[in-house]
Amino acid sequence: MKIAVLLLTGIFFFISGSSSKIFSKDKISSGNKYDVKNIPANLSKDAGAVVREDLKRFEVDGESKAVEKIKYVVTIFKKSKQDEGKIYLWYDKFSDVEDLEGKIYDADGNEVRELEDSDIKDYPAFSNYSLYEDNRIKIAELYYDKFPYTVEFDYEKSHDGFISWPSWSSRASVDPVEISSFEVSVPGDDSLRYWCSQDSVKPSISFDDGKKNYTWEAVNLPKLPEDAVENALEDAAVVVRIAPGKFDFDGFVGDMSSWKSLGKWGYDLTIGKNELPDSAAANIKAMVKDEKDAHQKIRTLYKYMQSRTRYVSVQLGIGGWQPFDASYVNERGYGDCKALSNYMISILKQAGITAYAVWIRSGSHRYNFIKEFPSDQFNHVIVAVPLKKDTVWLECTSQTMQCGRLGWFTENRNALMLTPEGGVVVRTPSSLPEQNMQQRKAKVNLNSFGWADIDVTTSWKGDQQDRVRESVLESSPEETKRWVLSLISAPNLKLKNYSFEGVMEHNPEVSLKLDAELKNYATLSGKRIFFKPNLMERRTYVPPDVENRLSPVRFNYPYYDVDSVNYTLPEGYAIEFLPNEVNIESSFGSFISITEKISGKEILFVRQLKVKVYSIPAENYSEYKDFFSNVVKADRAQVVLVEK
Repeated sequence: MKIAVLLLTGIFFFISGSSSKIFSKDKISSGNKYDVKNIPANLSKDAGAVVREDLKRFEVDGESKAVEKIKYVVTIFKKSKQDEGKIYLWYDKFSDVEDLEGKIYDADGNEVRELEDSDIKDYPAFSNYSLYEDNRIKIAELYYDKFPYTVEFDYEKSHDGFISWPSWSSRASVDPVEISSFEVSVPGDDSLRYWCSQDSVKPSISFDDGKKNYTWEAVNLPKLPEDAVENALEDAAVVVRIAPGKFDFDGFVGDMSSWKSLGKWGYDLTIGKNELPDSAAANIKAMVKDEKDAHQKIRTLYKYMQSRTRYVSVQLGIGGWQPFDASYVNERGYGDCKALSNYMISILKQAGITAYAVWIRSGSHRYNFIKEFPSDQFNHVIVAVPLKKDTVWLECTSQTMQCGRLGWFTENRNALMLTPEGGVVVRTPSSLPEQNMQQRKAKVNLNSFGWADIDVTTSWKGDQQDRVRESVLESSPEETKRWVLSLISAPNLKLKNYSFEGVMEHNPEVSLKLDAELKNYATLSGKRIFFKPNLMERRTYVPPDVENRLSPVRFNYPYYDVDSVNYTLPEGYAIEFLPNEVNIESSFGSFISITEKISGKEILFVRQLKVKVYSIPAENYSEYKDFFSNVVKADRAQVVLVEK
C-alpha cells in the first residue's frame, strides 16, 4: 500500500514493506534508464540540473560499526551547473570511503565513460586554524562537453566507531528531484532513534534477514525559486536525523538516549584533565586572594587566560571531544575551544569558583537545536559560571572578547552544560538592539564645486564591534584602509587620516575617527546643487517579490544604527528642497529619516534603523519587503540647493 502526502511544493510517498536494497533497477525505467526523455516535463522545464536519484542507505551493525551506501545521479543541462558533477567525501581514522565508482551518460542515456583514478583527488582536510587533524577528503569530478549529460556516483563509507550518524534531506539544492530516499537498517531487536522535521511524515518499516528497515522517500520535487529559501534548504525540505542510543567512540562507550547521559559521557572525558602545576595554581590564588567579589575574580582570571593562550585546533581521534590537560595548555599556551574552556575551568577552580563546559552549535541562527532529540548537535565549547544571582558566560577562544559576553555566533540558543550529574540543557543570553549599536556623527563642509571635507566619528558596541575587530585585527594595513574607505557610500574618497580606539583592549566599544576629502560628492546643474544627505549607510538592496516564501528572514543579531550628519552649506546658496521626514514602524523594527534646516547655512540629517528580532517569519515576508524597500527609497532622497 502507498500513502501519498502533499508536502510544500512536492509529493512524498511512503512505501510499506519496501525492499532494503535501495539501488534496485526499477526506480526509474523506460528505455535507457538515464535518457533525459524519461525526466517528467514539469521537472526538466527551465532546469539547469535535475537530480535523478539521491539514494542513501545506512546499515548499523552494533555500537561502533556501520556502513553507509550512497548513489547519486544528476542530469546537467547547463554549463553553469557543471559543478553538480563534483562530489566531496570526508573521512578519518574512524571511517573510510570504499568502492567509489562513477559514470557519464549522454543525453540518450548511453554510457560515455567511467570514473578513473585520475579523476579522484585525495587531500588532507586541514582547517586553517588547526595544528593537525586526521581528517581527509576525496574529491571526484566528472565533466562532459555535450549538454545535457548525466553523472552517476556510487560509493560506500564504512564506520568503525562513531558518535554522529548521517542525516537526510529530501533535497540538497533548489534543483528538481525525481527521487530521494533514505533507508536505515538496524538489528531486528533495536528501535531506531530518529527525528523528522515534519510531524506528519512517518517512515515505512519492514523486516528483512533479522534487520529492521526504516524508509523515507520523496519523489517529483519541483525546482524551488532561490529567493523562497535563501540557501536555507532545510526550511523547504523534509529533514530526518538519526542517532544511536549506546555508542562506542574510540573505546569510550556512551549513551545518548537522554541529554543527561550524553552530558555525563562528555563530562567524564574531562576527569583528571583539570590539574595545574603547583606554581601556576599558587600564582592564580595570589592574583585574587584579596578580591571578595566573584564577578571581579572571574574578570581578572579571564583576562589572565586570554593573555596566556591562543586558539589552535588539534583533532585526532577522541581528541575531537576530549580536551588537552590543563597543564598542557598552561605550558604551551595554545589549545582548541574545549582545551581552552577546560583550562579556564581549571583556573577558576583554583579560586574556589565552579564552572562547567558547555557544548553548543556556533554560527548561523538557522541551525535549530532539537531539544526533544538528544544527539550530536554541537561544534563548539564555551564556559558557564553559575553564580547565586546570574550566570557568567565565557568565550575562551578570543583574546579580545569582554568577560561575560558572547558573540553573535553563540548567543540566543540552547546548548548542553556538562555537569558531574550529567548534561543539562541551558539557554545562552540574547541581546537587545541597543547593546549592538552603531553610532556615527559626521561634519561635512560642502563647497560650491560639490566637493566635501568630512570628519566622522563612528562607534560600535556589542555584536557590531566583533566584525570591526575582525576586519582590523585579521587584515593587513592596506586591507584595513580599503575597509575604512568602504564605510562611506561615495566614490572619489581620499582619506587624510584615520585611527581606531579600543581594538586591542577588552573594551565594550570600538571607535574610528577619520578625516577625508570627497570630490564630486554633490552634482552641479546650472544654478543648483544636488546631494544625498545620507552620507554613510545607504541601503541599495531591494528584497525581491516572492510569491511563496518558505524560509524566515534571519539576522545574526538585533541591531540599532544611528547616524547624524551636520552639513555646512556653500556660500551663496540657499535651501530649495529638503526630503520629507520618513517614519516607518513594523512588527520587527523601525526606521526614521529626518533632514531639517538648522540655519541658513546648516542642515542636519538624522537616520535611525532598528531591527528588534533575530528572525522574521516567512508569512511576514511582504512586510519585510515593503519596509526595506521604503528604507532604500528614503536613502536615495536628495537635497536641492539653489544659487541666490
